[in-house]
Amino acid sequence: MADEKNVRTTKSTRVFGDYLIMLTAPCVLSVWYNGAAAVRTLLACLLTAFVCDFAAGIIVNKQYYAADLSGICTGLIVALMLPADAPVYVGMVASSFAILAAKIPFGGGMRAPFVPAAAGFAFAAVCFKTEVFTYTAGRSFMKTVSLGSSLMSGNTIRMTASNFIDIITGNICGPMGTTCIIAMLGCAVFMFIRRRQSLLPGAGFIAACLLISLVFPRSNGSVISCAIMELCSGSLLFAAVFMLTNPATMPVHTANRVVYGVFTGIVCMTMRHLGAFEEPICFAVLIANAFSPLLDMLTDRARIILSSKRSKREAQANG
Repeated sequence: MADEKNVRTTKSTRVFGDYLIMLTAPCVLSVWYNGAAAVRTLLACLLTAFVCDFAAGIIVNKQYYAADLSGICTGLIVALMLPADAPVYVGMVASSFAILAAKIPFGGGMRAPFVPAAAGFAFAAVCFKTEVFTYTAGRSFMKTVSLGSSLMSGNTIRMTASNFIDIITGNICGPMGTTCIIAMLGCAVFMFIRRRQSLLPGAGFIAACLLISLVFPRSNGSVISCAIMELCSGSLLFAAVFMLTNPATMPVHTANRVVYGVFTGIVCMTMRHLGAFEEPICFAVLIANAFSPLLDMLTDRARIILSSKRSKREAQANG
């Protein structure tokens, strides 16, 4: 039992250590663009997640392992998806729910059937919709209106070189740490070097979102501009790197990981078209998490059936 726990802790350290390294870039950029407001939100979510993780361990008589970085990563991920100037209590509630409801009851970050950060953000979005999707810390481009809210209204932007640069560098209104596309690409490269198989769900997810945005644009403007806005808005690419790559929730089989990502993309884009939330990615991730074990179960069952039929045919041929 002790050896199993040590192995699990070591794997958690390796996996969430990689996440922590990647989260450095969006954290730094969020502070660069938003200043003290970003620092306040990051610290509130980080400290809340840590305290809840530590206190819950004491309550359930479970030793807290400093090397288990999943709680710290959860707090940072939740913070980066919020507006920089969101009320402190919103981040604290989201981080608390992520740890106490989605992580601890299931035995930790490597056993949670749902991505804790997605659960925490979804809970906050339902409870504090206005606070979660109101962006007042404006930047140089689209100072008070995010790309997601523009698409919800059926509006598009003229994709000039200047606007495009602002979008890919994150110099736009939106979640404080998820809008810099260059940073997300850098994180994806790092993930490719460290755990390239984990990127398969994200690849399927982005492909599905891109195809749907091209076939069913949400604005009357240029299809290409609409697709760029769709991919760069909200926390879509951020979730592809930091949520769909979670080893505890993604399917085991390689092909199923792609299917899992495509399914998440279809759900996300459907909810963007028909839902009431500007950014429903966390809800889509949670729905996909619920179906992830089913994909592997169906695959294993199919392999057993095919293997049984093959054995019967060989037996008949040899008989």
